Amino acid sequence: MKQWLKRNIGPVYVVILTAVLAIWLLNSDELPEMIRTLGQLEVKWVWIAFGCIMGYLLMRAGTLHFYLHSRGCAPKFYDTLMVSGIGQFYSAITPSASGGQPMQVLAMHHRGIPVSIATAAVSIKFVGFQLAFLLTGGALWATHVHLVSDQLGPVRWLVVLGYLVNSLLIFAVLMAMVNRSIIDRLVDWAIRMGAKFHLIRDQEKARGKAEHLLDEYRQSLLTLKNRPMDAVVIFLMSLAQVLLLMVVVVCLYHAFRLSGVDDLSLLTLQFLLFITAAFVPLPGAAGAQEGGFFLFFRDLIPQAQIVTLMFCWRFFTYYLLLIVGLIAVISDAVIRKVRRWRDGGDPND
Repeated sequence: MKQWLKRNIGPVYVVILTAVLAIWLLNSDELPEMIRTLGQLEVKWVWIAFGCIMGYLLMRAGTLHFYLHSRGCAPKFYDTLMVSGIGQFYSAITPSASGGQPMQVLAMHHRGIPVSIATAAVSIKFVGFQLAFLLTGGALWATHVHLVSDQLGPVRWLVVLGYLVNSLLIFAVLMAMVNRSIIDRLVDWAIRMGAKFHLIRDQEKARGKAEHLLDEYRQSLLTLKNRPMDAVVIFLMSLAQVLLLMVVVVCLYHAFRLSGVDDLSLLTLQFLLFITAAFVPLPGAAGAQEGGFFLFFRDLIPQAQIVTLMFCWRFFTYYLLLIVGLIAVISDAVIRKVRRWRDGGDPND
């Protein structure tokens, strides 16, 4: 039981937190008012919010698809959609979204894509997404300095911390492109640890395989240096992803028939909230996102509606993505079992 809990701590945390929120909601005096408010939503804006999330998922897959094709791989778009969905699910249930990238690499490997290219693909996608987030958020902050100062007060230093943490993550990935010695030392340490715990028998053989993969990985990353327009396209696609995800709060604000706050102000605070909560080491930043929403928007959204709007926003930006990702994980597992059965193998392998 203890081992099972260790392996599944992320999903367990999400389920427990969701259950706590549901129980609180069912026992809250605000529930009748929330139901009444939901019944009065402007449906057009709800559908636009849904369309933004679907567009976000398509752009995530599209960015991955574009890079793989630029490296000579030719998966079907359906496959990149599945890979992206799998990554979305594991990002949602692991602390700091740490499980999404490895599972995408594994899913691409199952589809015949070399591990080095798959690893480079998720790395470049990560850098593009983070850069788009930080640059757009920074630009909005610079043009809404007084809003951020008045609304957040000393909390804005947490935003600065969020910027530092996210920038360090980008720096670490970029260092892998330009500084081989650092990565070599990390790999050597990992191999020695693996040998110490009897996970690796032949250190020299493991080191040779690792060096071969690293050479291919760096080569895949450095191809963008010789094809700068590809880097521009990936950045623009990442920017589209970011905007589609962030604009959901604007759609819901209008769906609740609220007024008085301009769209760019809402976007500014939404960007800064995501950047701040991103470094919280919890699955989906659960708890931090909900609390942050109240803190960031408390003076802009009426108290009578902020709870309902927060639940709607969280559904679109987390739970809907989690559901879509779960569908992708289950579909992928079923399809692989069927293929093994057709090929005469054991579907339980």
